[in-house]
Amino acid sequence: MIRITPETIEEDLTGILICSHGSIGKSMIEAVQMIYGECQNIACLGLEPADDIDEWGAELCRLAGSFPKGAVVLLDLFGGTPFNQYLMKTAGEALKQNEGQAYAVTGVNLGMVLEAVGQRESAELERMPEILERTGKDAVINVMDKMKK
Repeated sequence: MIRITPETIEEDLTGILICSHGSIGKSMIEAVQMIYGECQNIACLGLEPADDIDEWGAELCRLAGSFPKGAVVLLDLFGGTPFNQYLMKTAGEALKQNEGQAYAVTGVNLGMVLEAVGQRESAELERMPEILERTGKDAVINVMDKMKK
């Protein structure tokens, strides 16, 4: 299990949790820190082949619920194991027992993570999925088509 967790949690700042296969989330956090510097309330959880799926899912639920103001969970692949674990664990009572709320978006890319960090102080948590979905789609550009215009 690849895991990066905040050393301290700021109570009035929305959390960002990147859940993925392998080290995608870790690399994205490193890239975000190159651009923004040190960031608070950002975590990742990467699934590795040897991981116990139930333990991994329980950790996902624990991390998602650890942010008092709630969290946006950015998942790598719709229908993948991190996505499935998110649905199974958060649809039940496990996340409800924690204080925070979590909203999820799949197809995480660096543009989405940067937008999440930039918007989370001003945007309401409930609006973050819509904002990040649009940002993620806008970040995908066919360069050859763009160059022809």
